[in-house]
Amino acid sequence: MGLFKVLKADFQQAKINSAALDARLLICAGMDMDHAGFIAHPDTPVPPELEMIINRWAARRKAGEPVSRILGVKEFWGMPYTVTPDTLDPRPDTEMLVARAVEWGKARGVRRVLDLGTGTGCILLSILSELAEVQGVGVDLSAGALNVSRENAARFGLQNRAHFIQGDWFDALTQAGENPGFDMIVANPPYIPEKEVESLAPEVRNHDPIQALTAGPDGLEAYKIIFSGLKNHLNQGGMAFFEIGFGQAYSMARLVDDSGLFMSRITPDLAGIPRVVEISHGEN
Repeated sequence: MGLFKVLKADFQQAKINSAALDARLLICAGMDMDHAGFIAHPDTPVPPELEMIINRWAARRKAGEPVSRILGVKEFWGMPYTVTPDTLDPRPDTEMLVARAVEWGKARGVRRVLDLGTGTGCILLSILSELAEVQGVGVDLSAGALNVSRENAARFGLQNRAHFIQGDWFDALTQAGENPGFDMIVANPPYIPEKEVESLAPEVRNHDPIQALTAGPDGLEAYKIIFSGLKNHLNQGGMAFFEIGFGQAYSMARLVDDSGLFMSRITPDLAGIPRVVEISHGEN
């Protein structure tokens, strides 16, 4: 039996839902093989020294560590992002935010974008990869996360269009003397209520930085802070895009209204769950 079939069976026995995918990713990484090559030659013999490495990775996966954490990379928007313990693991749902921001940005001729809580930089850099004339600023409280976002910007050749600042939300811009006017603001802030953290999947609970997951008892504290300064940093006619959690659409609509802002659209994810809210000064 080939290594792929062995790992797939082991992962299935460990009740890993993505058993086949994870086995393929580990083998491709160990063999320095792309996915097309693996599909064409799935039974390619694995040298013993590489099999030892792949088996060590497999043991970590069976212990609950995500493949992205084992390999230090996660694909997002078709781009391989470096991830570390300092960063949130980019997730497919967040690509919905990028898709809406890119669509809106292309139609409006956006020139300047702000990403709050940038982490790996996946939202900002994915947007910049699609909007060639745009300059971006990423803010994060974590120096470690900013090291990762700068590394990713350089990896994709976007270091001249992406500037990163350490600090707390909009306060970071003020302290850095950054121009507050942005045509677009994007964010995937921490939104999981504190009481729900223990119920998260072990891959998330044990490996994502807690400060990137939760903010306050209702998960809305980060939004409250951001919304209080949004008008001062979003240009008239601009748009802000935020990812939200399950069941937060009603609370978000109320919070937006209380902040004197306007919610122009809510976009669901592929499961039909409201996932991206679009907020402006008023009807555009």
